[in-house]
This record gives sequence, C-alpha cells and structure tokens, in this order.
Amino acid sequence: MNYKLYSKKTEKKSQFTNIIYWTLSIILCLWLFWIIINPSPKGIVGNFVFSNLYKFLGNSVYLFPFLFFYGIMRILFKLGKPNKGILTMFFGTILTLSFLSVIFERSKNIINANGGWLGYFIDTVMIQLFGEIGGLIFSLGFMIIGINIIFEIKWGKVFEKLKNAIIKDWQEWNRAKLELNNKIKAIREKEKNGEKTINVRPANENINQRQDSVIEDKKTEKQTAEKEIKEIKEKEQNFSSKTLEKKTKSSIEFLDFKNFKLPSIDLLEKNSKSNIYLPDSAEIQSAKIKLEETLKNFNVSAYISGVYPGPVITRYEITPSPGVKISSIVSLSNDIALAMRSIGSIRVIAPIPGKSAIGFEIPNSKRSMVTLREIIESPEFNSSKGALAFALGRYSEGSIAISNLEEMPHLLVAGATGSGKSIFLQSMILSIVYRNTPDEVKFLFIDPKRLELTSYEMIPYLYDPRTTPDRVRVITDPKEAAKSLVALTKVMEKRYKKFEKVRVKNIQSYNRWALENKQPQEFYIVVVIDELADLILQAKNVVEEAIQRLTQMARAVGIHLVLATQRPSVDIITGVIKANLPARIALQVSSKVDSRVIIDIPGAESLIGKGDMLFLGPNNSKPERIQGCYVKESEIEKVVSFLKSEGCPKYPAYTEEEITFEEKGANSDEFINALRLILERKRVSQDLLKAHFGSSARATNLLSLLEVKGFIYKPEGTNKWQIYFDKIESYLNSMNNP
Repeated sequence: MNYKLYSKKTEKKSQFTNIIYWTLSIILCLWLFWIIINPSPKGIVGNFVFSNLYKFLGNSVYLFPFLFFYGIMRILFKLGKPNKGILTMFFGTILTLSFLSVIFERSKNIINANGGWLGYFIDTVMIQLFGEIGGLIFSLGFMIIGINIIFEIKWGKVFEKLKNAIIKDWQEWNRAKLELNNKIKAIREKEKNGEKTINVRPANENINQRQDSVIEDKKTEKQTAEKEIKEIKEKEQNFSSKTLEKKTKSSIEFLDFKNFKLPSIDLLEKNSKSNIYLPDSAEIQSAKIKLEETLKNFNVSAYISGVYPGPVITRYEITPSPGVKISSIVSLSNDIALAMRSIGSIRVIAPIPGKSAIGFEIPNSKRSMVTLREIIESPEFNSSKGALAFALGRYSEGSIAISNLEEMPHLLVAGATGSGKSIFLQSMILSIVYRNTPDEVKFLFIDPKRLELTSYEMIPYLYDPRTTPDRVRVITDPKEAAKSLVALTKVMEKRYKKFEKVRVKNIQSYNRWALENKQPQEFYIVVVIDELADLILQAKNVVEEAIQRLTQMARAVGIHLVLATQRPSVDIITGVIKANLPARIALQVSSKVDSRVIIDIPGAESLIGKGDMLFLGPNNSKPERIQGCYVKESEIEKVVSFLKSEGCPKYPAYTEEEITFEEKGANSDEFINALRLILERKRVSQDLLKAHFGSSARATNLLSLLEVKGFIYKPEGTNKWQIYFDKIESYLNSMNNP
C-alpha cells in the first residue's frame, strides 16, 4: 500500500517537473529570439546578455537561438525526458557555433563579418597548429561534426539519394539518346529509299525527252536491265516458290514493327515512401543483443559477424567459435523465433556459401514493397545484355535481382495458392516487353484458369503456331493447348533444319547471318503456362511428351518455357520435367515435402508469402532468397492498351502442313491401321502398338494423336485407357465412305 502511494506521488512529481521544464524552455527560447533578432531596446538584462554573446560569438550569435530551440524541442519530443541528451546537444551547439565563428573571423575582410573573441582565439590556435589553409579545412570539418551531432544526419542515405538522382538522370539521358538515334536511323532509311526513287525518275524523264537523239543509250540501258532480270531469275530458281512467298510476306509484315515504340516507363507507378521500410540502427542493435543473449542462455559460444537488412527479412550471420557444432545452432531456430518475437518462420542457412557463418533470416516487423518500375529503372537491368533478361525483385540484403531466360533456358515456378505466382509471371512478361519489340520476341500464352493471361489478348507479341495472326488468341482450352505445344515441336524441328542448311548452332548466330544476307531474322518464342497441373490432368501424355521434347532441344532455336503450377506434387512435377528445368522458383508452400519437390531442399515452407521466393539458378548450388516485384492490374491495363495501339499480332505462318498436321496425321494409313487394330483387340497400349508398328517412338506418337483426337482417354488415378469404340467405328466408316 505504501509502495503504491509512493509511486503515485513520484508520478505526480515527475509530471509537475516536466511541465516546469516545458514552460521554462519555451519562455527562454522566445526571449532569446527576441533579444538577438529584435533591434529595439531589450532592457538591462537583455542588452547585457546580447552584448556579451555578440562579443563572445560574433555573427554566429544569430544562429544560436535557432539551434537552441531545435535542441530543446528534440530533447522534449524525442527523448521525452528533459534531463537526458542535454550534454550532447550542448556540445554539438558549442562545436558548431565555435567553428562557424572561426570561418566568420577568417572571412571578415571579404563579407564584413565578425567572429568574436571565441573565433579569434580558435583561429589563431588553428593557424599556429595547421597553417591558414589547414586551419580552415579542420574548422569546416569540426563544424560538420557539430551539425551531425545536432541533426543526426545519415550521410549514407544522403549520398545514396544523390547517387540515385545522378543515375536516374544518366538513364534518362541515355534513353533520350537512343530515341534520337532511332529517329535519325529511320530518317536516313527514308532518305535512302527516297534517293533511289528520285534518281530513277529523272533518268526516265531525260530518256523520254531525248528519244530521237539518245537511242543507243536507251538500248544499252535495256540490255543491262535485261541482264539484271536474268540474274535475279537465276537466283530465284534456287528457291522454291513457297519459300519466296514466305520471305516476302514476312519481310513486309515485319516492316510494320520498324517504327514500333516500346512502352514508356511512366505507365508504371513509382514506389511511394510509405511502402519503403528498412529497420534502423536502433532496431538492429536491440535485435543483435536479443540474439546474442539467446545463444548465451543455451550455452552456445558464437558471435554475430554481420547484419544485412532487406525489404522483407534481415539476415543475421552468426560465426560459431571453434569446436561448436552447426547442428547445435540450427536446432535453436524456434527458440530464436520466440525470443525475437518473429512475425513468421525463421529460415536457417547452414552454412552460407562462401562464408564460415550460419545465416538466420528473420522477418522484419514491416515489409517493403518492391515495384517493377524501380527494377526496370535500375542500372543493373539496363546494363544487362541478354535479350530475355527479366526482373526478379530484390535480394534479401536489398540489391537488385535480375536473371536471363536464355541462360536458364527454361523456368519452373511453383507455390501455394496466393503466394504470388501470377504476379511474378506478369512482372516477367512486362519486363521482357520493355526490352524487346514484337519482331524480336513472341509469347505463346496458355491459361487454363482464364483469369491471369487473358488480359494480353490481341497484343502484337501474341503467337500461336497453329493459327494465323488474325486468329491468334490466349489459349484457355487444355486440348487446344496440347495441339499448340505439339505444333511448336514442329516449328522447332523446322528451325533446326533451317539452321543446319546455314551451318549455324543457335538463334544468335542465325540472326547475325540473316542480317548479313538480308534475310528475315528468327524471333524468340517464350511459352508461358500459368497452370501446368490442369493441363496435365486433361492431356497428360501429349503435354508431357511435348514439354519433354521442347525442354531438351528448343534452347538453341530460341524457344523457352516458363511453367507455373500451384500443385508441387510428384505426379505434376515429374522427374523428367525437373531434369530439364534446372532453373526453379519456389514460393511459399505448406510443407517441407513440397519444398523438396520444387528445389530438392526444405526452406520454401518458411517463406512469408506475397512474392517472397527462393530462386535456384542453373549454376547455383543453393537457392537465393528474393522479394519479387509487384505490379498492379491498372499498370498492366495501361501497358496492354498502349501495346494494342501500336499494332496487332503479325508473324509469318510457316506452312499449311504445320497448321493442320494433326488432321493429316489422322488421315494417314498408319493411324487408320491403329484404329482397326484397337477395334479388333478391344484394347490399346504402347506395347501393342510397338509390336505392330515396330518402333516405340511411333507407338508414342500414335497414342498422343489418339488422345488428342478424343478416341481414347485415361481417367485420373488409373493407368488404363478408356476407349470410345463408337467414335472409332463412325470415323472408320466415314473414311471408307467419304
């Protein structure tokens, strides 16, 4: 009871003293402002204080009330206790005013300033110690130290802002320079075309005017023209008429994209300051103390060798003492999460590659948002040389994360529902669009969910090998998707034959050859599948075989696959798919088993969602943690509407055989014999077809074709084919009686 009364009395007393501090501080500050700045009579005390302060400090006395007012307010507002921080603020104020008086004293002959007694004394001492120039340099340095003590200026952030401003200006200047060069090239090309037409017309006019006098010249010109026509015809005989039509069509179509404008960066929104958060030094210091105390409580001898704050997590690197086992530290992850009051699971990296330390990734109390615009504007993204470079986000320590689809060469993205797969796909597509024109990159979009990729309908980047450009759409039907993937394998084979004739090894070498020989270049094809699980459930054999062939061989001809699924199970992500997809991204999953299926190690179950991912590159032994960049639906709509205004889909259709190859295959004698065999035996299997047609490849192709055409079907969870005998009989009857 006495303790409670005593605590209440002390609380009342502390409140009363705080009110006195506040009142006296404000009165003193206002009085100092008045006696120093106001030229009117100040009274006996006021004149005495002002005259002595002016004699002591000189012209720097006019800055004294401002610093004094700022220091008092900072102590009262920030620290909350008037008796704390007074000595620090007093020392910073005296240091700033003293060396400002020195500078006034040194420049009194230039600007008619007065440094006072203090400035004169310190200036003479500094000149004797360091000389005139050295004394001035040291005075400026000490004055900056005093300002830093008072205002707590974070010079690192100041220099970072200056650096970012300079980099941004440099990027804008480079962008403007590129636009100007493109415009100059376009004007020169037009001038060249114009010069050719202008030079021909006067020649014809002069010939017509001098028909009687220059008949011999006209005959020689006709002869040379006839020779040129013969040479052209001889060259044309080396090519078939179909290939010539294809090349002329493709060259005419791709002329439309010469003046194609890439979307402006202003279509994407800037990241607001409220969305940017990094833990300050005080938070990091308190977290380090808690972490060290937790290790000491469990008798683990180790010390914190590094702290790396990032947009979502802060990584604390712990170096164990000699003789301490790694397992003894790793097993404390849950205890550390409890001590640190972590808002999510803690991921442990034991050990960190290239370091003799263990990493603890602890989620921040607030997470920063990483936008697509800040990654695209970064110098790392603009200086990357790959045609298919795209934005990933920011690494755990805050640096820019980008990658190149050419080097992967295919990518698997997997995670639970709502973990950020679709937003990652959107940011990847937009970052590729911001670097390439439609005649350089095409997209084959497959979206069984009909929600995410359908917004890209009718953009000029759209591609489907089964249809012509005027009928191309985002594919939403799984059976149509299976047909398009099989058609893409035919495109791959055709490109390999073309590259073999030219004797080149990859698409880059072929495009260089095409540029030198004035032939149409080949474009990259990026296949984006948003939900692989639904596709495999409805057309498993065809899709798996097509994906296997494309992932094994399509890299050299410029075809790359990006597969996304929310079912990271063994029946969807099979061993064959994983073997051909070394680059993988794991977003948040529900269990360690799912994490092992995606990246072969646990860790994805400790992610905190909303774009938090583990990226396993093709050349990395362990995955890296990245916060993926975010892009809004409104930003996607702006970019898509801009792309639609620039043109519609255009690409050269290869041949009619490639578009309708399923029908031709279905009408072949081999396929009809397979149907008759199924009717006769009342069953179907790969071994049965292999025994009758002599090849496992033929048997696989026939099974795929039978499934695509709807004659056979394998229900989920079973390994037996269901046969539609009525459909087979009606088809064979129609073939016998067309």
